[in-house]
Amino acid sequence: RGTPGAMITDEDTAIARVLQMAKQGTVQADDGSTVALQADSVCVHGDDPKALAFVQKISAALPAAGVEIKAF
Repeated sequence: RGTPGAMITDEDTAIARVLQMAKQGTVQADDGSTVALQADSVCVHGDDPKALAFVQKISAALPAAGVEIKAF
């Protein structure tokens, strides 16, 4: 987290990447390349004052894009 660019702080960019992971099984790396991965969860750091609002936006964006949210 201490490395510049290690955290995505723009909500729209972060949500787009979450949707890309969930729907396409890929994510855009910091260098612009595309990396294949299977993501089973999303980690949001709760120490940011905007964390709850951000989680609410992600929770709305996933089902709106046809992605089912369910417990492990």
